[in-house]
Parts: sequence; structure tokens; C-alpha cells
Amino acid sequence: MRNTWRRAGAKFGVTGRLIVMTVVAGLLAAAVLLPLASIAGITARDVANTFYDLPVGQLGTAPARSVIYDSEGNPITYFYPNDVYRVPVTYQQISPVMRQAIVAIEDNTFYAQGALDPRGTMRALFSDSGGGSLQGASTLAQQYVKNVRVLQARTPSQQVAAASQTLQRKLEDLRVAATVEHEMTPDQLLAAYLNVAFFSQHAWGIQVAAEVYFSKPAAKLTLPESAMLAGLVQDPTEYNPVLHPGYSITRRNVVLARMAQLHYISQQAAAAAEKLPLGLHLSAAPLQTGCASPQATQSAFFCDYVQNFLERNYPAVWSDINTTGGLAIYTTLNMADQRAANYAVNYVEPANDANFNPGHNADTEVLLQPGTGAVRAIAVDRTFGSGRGEDDIDYAVNTEYGGGDGVQTGSSSKIFTLITALDEGYQFGHEIKIVAPSYVGPYYDCEGGWVAPALFHNAEGPSNGTEIWQLNQATVDSINLYFANLEKQVGLCNVVRTAVRMGMTRADGTSLLKWDRHGVDAGPPADQVPSFTLGAINVSPMSMAAAYASVDAEGMYCSPQPIVKIVDQTTGKTVLSPGRNCHRDMSKGVAEAANYILQGVLSVPGATAYGRGIGRPAAAKTGTANSGFYAAFAGYTPTLAGYVSVFNPVSPTGAGAMLGSNSCYRELGGYEDCPGQMFGDNAPGATWELTFERADLGPPLGFAYPPPYFFGEGDGLGAPKVIGPKKAPTHHGGGGGGHHTGPGGGGTGGGPPTGKGPGH
Repeated sequence: MRNTWRRAGAKFGVTGRLIVMTVVAGLLAAAVLLPLASIAGITARDVANTFYDLPVGQLGTAPARSVIYDSEGNPITYFYPNDVYRVPVTYQQISPVMRQAIVAIEDNTFYAQGALDPRGTMRALFSDSGGGSLQGASTLAQQYVKNVRVLQARTPSQQVAAASQTLQRKLEDLRVAATVEHEMTPDQLLAAYLNVAFFSQHAWGIQVAAEVYFSKPAAKLTLPESAMLAGLVQDPTEYNPVLHPGYSITRRNVVLARMAQLHYISQQAAAAAEKLPLGLHLSAAPLQTGCASPQATQSAFFCDYVQNFLERNYPAVWSDINTTGGLAIYTTLNMADQRAANYAVNYVEPANDANFNPGHNADTEVLLQPGTGAVRAIAVDRTFGSGRGEDDIDYAVNTEYGGGDGVQTGSSSKIFTLITALDEGYQFGHEIKIVAPSYVGPYYDCEGGWVAPALFHNAEGPSNGTEIWQLNQATVDSINLYFANLEKQVGLCNVVRTAVRMGMTRADGTSLLKWDRHGVDAGPPADQVPSFTLGAINVSPMSMAAAYASVDAEGMYCSPQPIVKIVDQTTGKTVLSPGRNCHRDMSKGVAEAANYILQGVLSVPGATAYGRGIGRPAAAKTGTANSGFYAAFAGYTPTLAGYVSVFNPVSPTGAGAMLGSNSCYRELGGYEDCPGQMFGDNAPGATWELTFERADLGPPLGFAYPPPYFFGEGDGLGAPKVIGPKKAPTHHGGGGGGHHTGPGGGGTGGGPPTGKGPGH
């Protein structure tokens, strides 16, 4: 029955087609408007059955914009499916004169006739008698169906097919329109039509059209404004008021005259409105889309992380955002923290500033909430985008989430050796005799394989000679050779496994326990790299922040999570609620012991970040890779954890190394500091301190005191015991490095001595 009309037309030629179309037009109208039982005659019944049997399926929902919100419910930015900027509104949110204008000019029988206008349909069908496309005669219901299908199309060819007015398409639209009219009240259908009508200038729907042309909501449209928009839908190009204002005024006046003729307005009101200019007040509303939009500027890198996070982990949801849309995406972004981090990275290392950042270093920071994994902020001292002078690489995150090649972490990776030692029962006063410089090893990987000794140097403490250091003092002073030996004592494999438990992977997502065979960090598993304790493996700042946050949270690791929930804006139904992904990666006592030690990095005289306090309990660890390649600072309070990395993104281990003038940055006092080599307590430390002075930290909570057991050999602080030749002067710039030079390690521990800037 489906192809009855097609077979009849083919059998009888042009004359037959005319007869069939006449019957179809008349009888389908009857089928739509009258109960089936009242249609007399076998022919009427057959045609009606054919009509109702058309397998058109469900119309579905027209795509609408999705909104990304921060933690306070404020919009970050919008996403528009297929670049369709559409904001649905209700019947009551549309100006009454707008509703009247569209009915008057497009379908004045709308409230009486229904989905199928018999005379109009006859005219449309006969206009196709030559075999061309169908034209005109559409009711608002039919136009609604067609526009929804156009909006739902995912490709240009699908859009053309949805808009084509062939006899088959026309009949299908009629069938769906009939169904729609039975499912909606007239007022609901009128609002639905206005929400999918196209008004040119990338504006779909009356709300966006009102914003684009008059910078106001649809509810505030005046009579002449409404008449102009109502006239626009017939031919959005010809009557575009921006391109063809004269044609637009003429068309508007036709609508006004029609409204007066139908007694929606008086002749006097029509005449007065016809004399007015268009009164355009254009807005760039449709341009406010995506993470590169002006509205998203402050949180663009966080926004980009959310986009990549959804695309990678929830592809079905991301597909919905780009097809049907209409989702509310509630995130963990704390705008107070974001503003604080933005201010800090751009103050300390302002991009393209010849005085304070002559090396064009990147300064990136990520903030996490301990115990939940909530990503509170991501900041990079760059303008997000793909244009000239912009950067769309989010250096804070893993490659798969829009990040770069990762960063070396220097001595901030000593945290993994420290946690392993504390977990194995080492106390604060644990002594190790070190010789600087010296080869340390051999080590053994997780398969029991032999790993050759590696040569290590100190960046802090003695550059030559023999001394005995204790665990606490060696940590706050960041003594490379102590940790190289400690890594050997506790087992390189165990240290790497600790890092894995604390959520660490390479920046490209490869497990630390596997070979990485691609990218800039290609090489053996981390358990075959002795300089792992000195940060030789490229990882992301996000991963490091999460690892430190687990210590902060007394041993609970939570993977970074930027999404709170995603809700369907139409139904209110929750589409996605990820929740927390947490596990215990160390005992509470071990975490408390580590927190106790790391507080000393900020408070023990001579420690690598002594003087970087923020006036409340905090803990930290500095990090510096070889030869000024990378510098880092991990810092946290009981309520917020942060990780900062500074490096040259173009040539971090080559010409961009942060040496000489490339080491310059702006200290908190406002002065230029050029230490000669960038250390963790320089630009990274300044960035963290400035951020945490302004961030949303809540009340000044303290850290829990560690179990008494760890004090069994004392507090581990105090001057080392010198038992060799007189050592070189000690300096404190942020901890040693450990650039991986090949299988087996090769950490050297940093560069020449340097002081902090004046007054610090």
C-alpha cells in the first residue's frame, strides 16, 4: 500500500498522475481531519490506510544548544550541534504580536484548518505536474516537520534531502505533521515552529533571531520587529535585513498589511509601523560558541579539557552534544580558583613580555580538590585558540585530553620514593651516607632484571664530598644522592609501583611499567630508569597534582574529574553522573608522615622553598630538571592541591632551556628575577604562592600529626654529618633534576648554584 500513489502515477502517465494527486490531496485531507470510520468508500479507505501506513517513524527532537556551567551554576560557554545556534523558548516567552504576525503571513488558517490545507495542498501537488519539486502550500505544522528534519541532518546531503519537496517527502511530512497535531496543542505547536524556524544570520528559532537582530529576548519584540522577522522566514536570504534592508522593509510592510486585514491590528497601527525604520541592534550572539568563544576566555583551557574528557571517556554523550544537544553540563570549575591561577601564571610569566618572560616560557597550573578529584582550575599563560599568537595545547593535561608531550618533574617526583620508604617503615631519622658525585646502583626492575648503576650529582647540598643525611632533612633540602640511594634501598620497582598506585602514567597515557615506543619520551619502562626518582619520565602536571592530592587527602587517591553531572534540559533527567573514582593508595599514617615532612619545605630554614608560606598550614615540594629544561612546584593545603610547571614549549631541552636570560620571570614583589637557571622555587614557586594567596581555600585547617612511630629516630632534621672532604657551598634553588639520557638513567641533578631574588 505504501507505493500505491507511485504505481498509479507510473501506470497512467501525466493524466494518471493528475488524477492520483487529486485523489491524494482530497482524501488525505479527509484522513487527517476526520475519523477513519466516517470516510466513505473503498478508495477513501485504501488511500487513508496508505497514508497512515507510511513508515515515517518518530520525528524526534530538534537540536538545541548545550551549556557548560561552573560549580556555581554560571555558564562557561555553549555548544551548538552542527553549529546550529538555537535556544528554545515557551509559548509565553514569545511576544503576542510575534505569534500573531507569523500566523497571519504563513498560515492564517492555523487554528482552524490543521496539518493539511486541502486547497493549498492541491496547489502544491499540481505545481509538480511537470515532474519537478513541490512548492509552497505548507502549513506551519508541515514547515515545523521539515525544519526539524533539516536541523537533525548531520551532513549537507542529508540537509538537502530533508528540505527537498518531492512528492514522497511531502507525503511523509504530511503524515508526521498530522501526528504532531494530535500530540500538541495549537499553542505548543506554534511555539515549536517558531523555535525551529530559520531567520538567516545563523539564527535558528525566534529567541536567537530576536537576540541577533534586536539584542533582546523574543518576549520583548515589538510590532514592527515581529513583522520583520515573520516576513523573513519565507526567504531568509532575499529578505535578510542586513544584506537587503529595502527588501526587508517591503516584506515587513506586507506582513503588517496582512495582520491588519485579519484584524490582529488596526489599520492605523499598521500604517504607523510601516513608516518606521528597521531599527536593527545587531548582536554577535551566534559567535559565542565553544571553548574559543569570548565568554569562555577565563576558563578556556579547563573548557577544552572538559570537551576532550567527554569525547574520550563518554563518546555517546559527546555525540549527543554535537547532534541533538540540549544538555546542561555541570562541572567542578571554581571560578575564584580559576581567576587566582590565571592571574598568577600571567603575572609571573606574562606571554610575549620581553622583560619578565624573554624566553617565552609556558607557565601552567592545575588545581584539584583533595579527596574528590574535582578539577578546580586549569591555567596556562597563553590565549586559547588556533589563531596567530594563540595556543590550543593544554600543557596541564595528558596528551589524549588535548595536552602536549608532558613535562619532566625534577625532584617533585621524589614524593614516590618518600612514600615508598615511609610505607616500608623508614623513619624520619633514617640515615644514608652519600658521596657526591657518585654512581648509585645496581637497581632491579619488576621482573628481577639487573639495571646498571647511574651517575648522580647534587643540585642541593654538597657537590663533592661524603656526608650522612637523615630522611626529613634530605627531603626538605632535596638531596639527589640521598634519594638515589634511598630508591636503591626500597627498590626501584617498588617506587614505580607506588607511583602507579598514585595514578601516574606517562603523559601519552602509557603505563609506567611498559615500554613507550612512540613520542618524545619513548623509552623503557620506568622500573628500568634509575633517575625516575628525579623526575626523568614525561608526565602531565594534572597527574602530579592528583598524586600530591592523595597525600593531602590522607592516602585517598581520586582520579581527576571535571564533571559533576549532565542533565537533559528538556526533561530534567540526569544523563550522566560520574561520581568519584577513588581508592586508597597509602595508609593514613604514611600520608600524615609525608605531610609532616613536606610542610618543612616551606618552613624549615634553608629548605628549597623556605619563605614561600601563605599564612596558613601548607606543604610543598620543588622540582628542577637538568640544565633548566623544566621547573616545577607542588603545593597544597588541606583543602586544595596545586601543581605548577614552567618550561619552554617550543624547545624545552634545546635552545629554549631556561638558562641565562631565558630564566627571567617576575617575582611577587614586582621585580624581575633572572637566577641564571630556572629552579622550582623561582617562577613555579612564585606562581603557586600568588595563586594560593587568592584562591578559595576556605578556613585555615591544619594537617593531622603523624603517628609517633616515625619519630623513633628523632625528627630527622639537623645538619648532615660531614665525614669526607670539605663540601662546596650549599645552595637552594628548588631541587635537583634527573633528565633521562637513555636506558639505565643518567640523572645529573641540576645546574650551577644560584640565589633567590633580592628580598626573598
